[in-house]
Amino acid sequence: MTRPGNDTHRTRSGRPSGPRQMYTPPPGSSGRRPPPVGRSPLWDEQDTRQSGPQPLKASWDPVERTPRPPNKPRPTRQGRRRSAVGWFVHRYGWRAYAIPVLIALTVIVIVQVGKPPVSTAAAPSSVAPAVVTVISGVTETVTMAPQTTASAQAGTTPRTPSTGNGLPATANTARTTAPTGSTGPVPTGTYQNLTSAALPPGASFVAKGKDTWHLVKGTTAPMGSGPTKYTYAIAVEDGVENTQADQEFASLVDNTLADPRSWIGSGSYTLQRVDSGTPSFTISLTSQMTVRENALCGWEIQFEASCYARNVKRVAINDARWTRGAVSFNGDLGSYRVYAINHEVGHALGFMHQPCATNGGLAPVMMQQSWSTANDDLSLLNPQLIPMDGKVCKFNPYPYPLGSPSGVTTPAAQSTASKPSG
Repeated sequence: MTRPGNDTHRTRSGRPSGPRQMYTPPPGSSGRRPPPVGRSPLWDEQDTRQSGPQPLKASWDPVERTPRPPNKPRPTRQGRRRSAVGWFVHRYGWRAYAIPVLIALTVIVIVQVGKPPVSTAAAPSSVAPAVVTVISGVTETVTMAPQTTASAQAGTTPRTPSTGNGLPATANTARTTAPTGSTGPVPTGTYQNLTSAALPPGASFVAKGKDTWHLVKGTTAPMGSGPTKYTYAIAVEDGVENTQADQEFASLVDNTLADPRSWIGSGSYTLQRVDSGTPSFTISLTSQMTVRENALCGWEIQFEASCYARNVKRVAINDARWTRGAVSFNGDLGSYRVYAINHEVGHALGFMHQPCATNGGLAPVMMQQSWSTANDDLSLLNPQLIPMDGKVCKFNPYPYPLGSPSGVTTPAAQSTASKPSG
């Protein structure tokens, strides 16, 4: 059943499917059908074909502009062929400039090296060079005679005019002879890799004697005026030195003990050398290996040493030390020998070892200077007696190096040594 007026069929779009009435636009209109009232024209199919921008649809150029004239076409470049140099530069870039420069520099260096050296010798001068020499604080100026260039080039020795007394004459000379000679070595540094107690390098010596001693004949007058008197004899181990060396050893012992800076300087002792009877002690030069025997010094502390063997009343002077000295004496062998005599005789007189008393001062003669003049070194060997306090002394061979405290001025001993018996 249908309702009146609703007999027309509608399509899916909602429009009636019946016959459409023709729309006649009013005069002066655009000819388009106006949209129904209350209905959006977005749904009309014919509206989608309108020109110009549509809703929800952006234009490429929202602002209308005048069309821009097209760009002029770029003219085509006529290609041309590169030369060999241009191709080389294009191919290698900066290397094209660097390689020729390096080649040129190499050639210049080779040419300069091949040239002979240019002489830089100055032209000969007629003024003679002056040599200034200082001898014992006195300055002497010596003017040397110049040599001519011709004689020097010819390889001949120029003739020097004579003064008539057999000596060559020189121009403006303060002396008639020129000093000649070579400059001596200057000792610098210290013993390399050598401890202070080690035996320094030096002359050779006999390591082992025959373990017997022969007496070196000779006597002296009493030395000193002290109330305590000691006598001593001098001996040398057989096979250590020759007869002449025996006498030199004995003479140095006598002169050392007669020095007022030695033990007699205290005013307490009188010393005298004898060669008969039983002396208070014997001062003997002994070989290295004999000194190490337990009957004498032993080898508990394995450094070369001399000693006083109280059980046999023998002052054993180690021949190795006598020949080479000690590091702490800086090569002063004469001072070391005097020290060795005074130190070991000090033991015979009853004195014991001492440490360095004043840092930088003179070492006491009873300090073990054969091994070191620093307390820290000796404390490792004798910690009960020597403190480790950092004090270091200077070597000193005498008990009283600044003079006799008692005013003793005993002259050097006059030895009455007899000729050796062979």
